[in-house]
Amino acid sequence: MSQPEAMRSTFYFLPRRTSMGCEIARRAVLSHSARKPTTRGTMAVRQNAEEGWSVMGTGTIATEHMVAAIRAMGHSPLWVVSKSRADAIHFSNDLGIPQATTDLERVWSDPAVKFVYISASLKRRQHYVLAAADAGKHILCDGPLSEDSKTAKRLDKHCADSGVVLAVNQPLRASAIHQTMRRLVLEGEIGSIQSLSILRGGPFQPPPNRRGEMPHNGGNVYLDVCAEDIDLARFLTGAEPVEAIAFARESNGSPNHLAYTIRMDDGGLLQAHESFGTADIESMVVAAGTDGVLIASGTLSSRGSGVLVRRLAGRNELVPVRERDLHTATLEEFVGAARNEASPLATGMDSFASLVATEAVASAARTGRATAIRPGESA
Repeated sequence: MSQPEAMRSTFYFLPRRTSMGCEIARRAVLSHSARKPTTRGTMAVRQNAEEGWSVMGTGTIATEHMVAAIRAMGHSPLWVVSKSRADAIHFSNDLGIPQATTDLERVWSDPAVKFVYISASLKRRQHYVLAAADAGKHILCDGPLSEDSKTAKRLDKHCADSGVVLAVNQPLRASAIHQTMRRLVLEGEIGSIQSLSILRGGPFQPPPNRRGEMPHNGGNVYLDVCAEDIDLARFLTGAEPVEAIAFARESNGSPNHLAYTIRMDDGGLLQAHESFGTADIESMVVAAGTDGVLIASGTLSSRGSGVLVRRLAGRNELVPVRERDLHTATLEEFVGAARNEASPLATGMDSFASLVATEAVASAARTGRATAIRPGESA
């Protein structure tokens, strides 16, 4: 695939803008929901070493990243819970977590446990969310929250009624590059947004299962990719999806190649190409405005790497961004929300909104017709 003109052109560093480099990396970008100013410092979070966590599920290496991030904040992972006692014990031994169990009541009886991180299969997540909310524990759950929007909304309401924070782990929101893009978009640095284009593709690569507890059958392009990209679009633009058209190709009876356009409520368009059926493609996120363009390359992964370019008046500027650990950033915002000092990077209602739009994309691809996106009808 040939690179677009913006990426072939010579890079120019514009002095009047490069002074923003440190500020871009330092300033927190508001989440899609309205957020309170964050007044806490990172050190204040790190100094609190008495906060205990329970990890629900042992399936992926992402869990191991989160365990390390929990410790990096000065917090303590105290329990591992799994439906398999053997898996819980192995995971506990591997990562030096004191307790392993299949019995949630043992976890809830430990007064040191304040937070729960859920990294279980989609089918299992709602079980842990409901149980943790009933126990009064604040919850960070891998996204998407559930397999369908109705379940996601029910889980969010249950947590709100229980008085606990429900945050969703969406690593793409924690990327410093994506947060910088959002700030530049919302501050009008590239004018009025006309379209956001997302391109990614490559053979399906399931999360590295430690003991194969979460089987994968070639991936689900809707839940594995589409929901994540729609969430990113909402985050970057601050706009809501209202109508979708889509086309899909199948492999072995399930969609593995998807192209769609979503009309947003600000008049802009989201265009996406997502595939498990192509050779590996370096991902691109392109925000095209009336005055300029932002191009993020290689950012749609859990590594938090990539490059951000701003194109103005036919010239490219490499935007300096100081990356930070995605998992630690997510945890810090979540803990801040539990202390009423901030809002999570992604909430249960964010996951609900992306699932509603994802279901509309799937319907449009199946019927060949434009499909309205109506969150109220998924209540």
